[in-house]
Amino acid sequence: MTDDSIYAFDEDIKIAPQHLSDLLKQENPAADDNIDLYLRQRALGNTARAKTLGRSLVKDLVDCVWTKAPEGVDPALFDLQLKILFVYVAHRTLENCSENHVLANTAIGSFYETLEQEEPAFFNAMTTSAAFTMYLYARRSNRESAETIGSVFAAMCDAKDREDCAMIGESAYARFTGACVQRVAEAGYRGEATP
Repeated sequence: MTDDSIYAFDEDIKIAPQHLSDLLKQENPAADDNIDLYLRQRALGNTARAKTLGRSLVKDLVDCVWTKAPEGVDPALFDLQLKILFVYVAHRTLENCSENHVLANTAIGSFYETLEQEEPAFFNAMTTSAAFTMYLYARRSNRESAETIGSVFAAMCDAKDREDCAMIGESAYARFTGACVQRVAEAGYRGEATP
């Protein structure tokens, strides 16, 4: 005998209609709006521009290691952490400064896809590091500031009490933010013609 208790509320859970042909008849205004927005952005060439933007930020990543590690800080770890900070700032900037969520998500997807293809060793190191999570935590707890990011950066460099390392993190955060905002501004997105 089977236990039917797990099926007791099946009638309350409807994922798909009884007949799949009814699926196309259901209205979902939010999904329809997203599809319309995507199609308009694609027709304007903006999704292609967003992909190009994502790829260009990966090229900027290579140039982001602009200073040497302070004495007593592991240079390899320092360089890794500068790059992770850049990735965090690029992601956040694309989310916050893109004209809409379709362009933001397209650029972010292109950024990570290109990053994984062109910098696989860094990509793997980044995904196993706690740094990105720590930056996200600062943001979600409304404590994101240059000073907080600098402190997290120094801690991730195993230099928690090193003010010089924290100051480099603060400076990098500001510099990366400015560069990424500029990249988004130069993406060349086309607006829709007004009637």
